[in-house]
Parts: sequence; structure tokens; C-alpha cells
Amino acid sequence: MRASENIKIDIIGRGNVAAHLRQAFDNVGFDADIVNPHTLDILRIDADIIIISVSDNAIKEVAKRIPSDTLAIVAHTSGTTGIEVFENAGYRHGVFYPLQTFTKRVPLRYDVIPVYVEGCDEETENRLARLAGVISRTVRHADSGKRRALHVASVFACNFTNHLWAIAEELLGSEGMEFGDLEPLVMETVRKAFETGPAKGQTGPAIRHDSVTIDRHLAMLADRPGLAAIYKTLTESIQNHERNKLRP
Repeated sequence: MRASENIKIDIIGRGNVAAHLRQAFDNVGFDADIVNPHTLDILRIDADIIIISVSDNAIKEVAKRIPSDTLAIVAHTSGTTGIEVFENAGYRHGVFYPLQTFTKRVPLRYDVIPVYVEGCDEETENRLARLAGVISRTVRHADSGKRRALHVASVFACNFTNHLWAIAEELLGSEGMEFGDLEPLVMETVRKAFETGPAKGQTGPAIRHDSVTIDRHLAMLADRPGLAAIYKTLTESIQNHERNKLRP
């Protein structure tokens, strides 16, 4: 599959992933279109690929409404939904899972986003892999179990981490400071995590069992019981993780 081919791709969905996939395919010259997931009103009968990019609880219902005699390959983009959601589908089907955080109108380099694929048969998977290879330099096979592991790991690494940054921004803001003050620290933490491994790079009062500093921090958070609870939970998690590493 080459960028020069006139590939027709219908993307069912109106969210962040759908918007970015359309942009990625448009960038390489494919004929990509967005389809309303509620009506499927402009779904093309001659589409080569149909990508379902909706919430996980809507994938099965949308998949059922796609004509069983379509000649297109139908794939969903979910990390947590298995390929079995297409059970008894009369069409070729698979999974096209780009691993990235997507926000509309926030530009991305699509070529560095890994795409994980799975197909109902070898030919289908190979075609999805070739499609992914047009927009990404990293294409890998991942079955449902591997994708679910990737997704839950991503929630810890991305969504939870981002929430902790939001908390940090709030704490700094209460003292007239900005989140940007933490940029050198955050960037070095990320660099070190990928160079040495996050477990080896762990620092801070929890890993040192610095109870004096921990108690001071908790005293500062005394009027914010929700944040104090998060602090305690993460401190205990870091210490338990370290203890488990030291066990024979």
C-alpha cells in the first residue's frame, strides 16, 4: 500500500482520534472522510477501509450496522476492546490501534506514533499493517491481551501523570508560581526514565523513607484531604514497590 494509491477510508466517529486519523491520512493523499456514528449516512459502498473510532461501549453496535457484504476491511481503534467484538461479522475485520494521546487541533507528528494491528486472518492483518506503515514508522502486531496491557500502562504513564501535573500546577499557583518552573525537572525525569528505566530512576522522600519530609508535606496538605490521600497512597506504593524488588 502506497501513499500514491487512491485509497478510500471512512472513519466512523467525531472524537479526537477520528479527527487526527483523518488528518494523518489526508497528509499522505488518501481519500479519508468522517462518518456520523449515529446515522452512518455517508458511509461509502466502495470504501477500502472502514475505521470505527467511537467509545468502547458503542463499537459493537456500530459494527453491527455496517453491511455484512461490504468489501472493505473494518477495524476499530480501541486498546481495551478485543477483536471478538466483530464476532459473526460477514466482513473482514481487525484492529488499528494508534498509541498516543490525541487532542483536536493540537498538531502531532504522525510518523512517530506507533500503531498496533490485529486481523481476523493473515491477509487482513498484513493489509492493516501496510496501511499503518504509510503514516507511521512503527507498526507492530498486538493481540487483545497485549493491547489491554498497553492501554492500562498508558493510563498510568499518561493520564494519571498528567493529572498529577495538574495538581502540581494548582499547588504552585496557590503560591503565585507557574507550572513552567517544573519544566527542567519534568524533562529530566522523562529522559532518565527512558534511558535508565523508571524504577532505577526513582528519587524523592518516599524512596529514601524520609519521614520528616513526608510529614511536612502532609502537614502542608492538611486542609486538602483529597490531595493528602493521593500523597499517602503514592508514597506507600513507591515504598511497597521497592520492597518487592528487594525480595529474593
